[in-house]
Amino acid sequence: MISVEKARRLIRRNLPSLGIEARQLDDCLGFVLAEDILAPISLPLFSNAAMDGYVFRTRDIQKAAKENPVLLKIKGTIKAGDQGARSLRPFEAYRIMTGAPIPSQGGAVLPKEEAHVKANFLLTEGPVSRKHIHFAGEEIKKGTRVLKKGHPVSPATVGLLAALGIDKVWVFRQPRIGLIATGSELVQPGNALLRGTIYDSNAGMLGAALQNMGIRRVRMKTVSDRRAVLTKTLRRALRESDTVIIAGGVSVGEYDLVKDILNDLNVRTIFWQVSQKPGKPLFFGKAGGKLVFGLPGNPAAAFICFYEYIFPALHSMMGFSKPGLRRELLAIATDIKADERRTLFLKGRLRKGLKRKEVMPLGHQGSHMISSLCQADCLIVVPAWKRVIRKNEKLAVHFLP
Repeated sequence: MISVEKARRLIRRNLPSLGIEARQLDDCLGFVLAEDILAPISLPLFSNAAMDGYVFRTRDIQKAAKENPVLLKIKGTIKAGDQGARSLRPFEAYRIMTGAPIPSQGGAVLPKEEAHVKANFLLTEGPVSRKHIHFAGEEIKKGTRVLKKGHPVSPATVGLLAALGIDKVWVFRQPRIGLIATGSELVQPGNALLRGTIYDSNAGMLGAALQNMGIRRVRMKTVSDRRAVLTKTLRRALRESDTVIIAGGVSVGEYDLVKDILNDLNVRTIFWQVSQKPGKPLFFGKAGGKLVFGLPGNPAAAFICFYEYIFPALHSMMGFSKPGLRRELLAIATDIKADERRTLFLKGRLRKGLKRKEVMPLGHQGSHMISSLCQADCLIVVPAWKRVIRKNEKLAVHFLP
């Protein structure tokens, strides 16, 4: 049995590189950039009107006052999308629409609702306090690095890249996942239960966790604890996947066949059993450049092991610059009985008071208890060398996505 820290190190040391690929902008959501993005154009590309109004030279109205208004001749209208170059001469103005290009010499836009127009002249009664212009390059200048390698592609990322005219980017490849839930007692939701059977929650839960990560290529299967069926399923998963995740069958029971079958299929065991609760029978192995994770069958244990070990591993393989769960050191809201022999992972919930943040361990901490996961927004990590954690002590807290 190994420590949590050693298990993490062994996983990091054995992570493969999946390479990179070019993808169209409309098909890269959830991927991670494999290149720095330099702006090919400035944003805005040209100075444009921030609102409907009238554009003019600011120098022409420097001496304007209520008792001495300055008249500006309105020469025409400039609409968004107009491509002809315009230039303002002294004491001229143009009607201008939001997003329309500012003519040469234009220094300010007077909003339509503030304008006084008489006989095709704009009456100005003083200098403007705001220019109401989006100036060329005020947000991004051409050649500026706007996104770093390792940045996840979100809807906002897609919007920025599109605004820059970029239609294809290099991203890290995503892993192909083979997800297998084992157990002869498992029945799919929607079907009738017989005595001694239970509904399979692991396949759906872990599949949803992978989907939530943006991973698209996941092949899921639920199989019984029969050697021939398990062997066929695992052999196919190893052939078709970069990473195989197995829920159940990795403990020491008579029908826990997964480890033996993996050994027959030339999967090298890197570790089995971690000094932690829940999730002691966690398995990690490798077949060539392919990873194999064996999770406990109890759903809360499977969930916690997924987010503490598999989630950061997949994040790293996908190219995230900061893989894994967000971490923070926070005060505990109550005393906790620790376990000197092993690390505890407790389901918790953040509480924000007037003066500080703290976390409260939830009830129903059993490895088979799934309901408390719906209330949990974090995992509290209780180190193995502690006996008791006193209220207000600080512990590492890992926030769930």
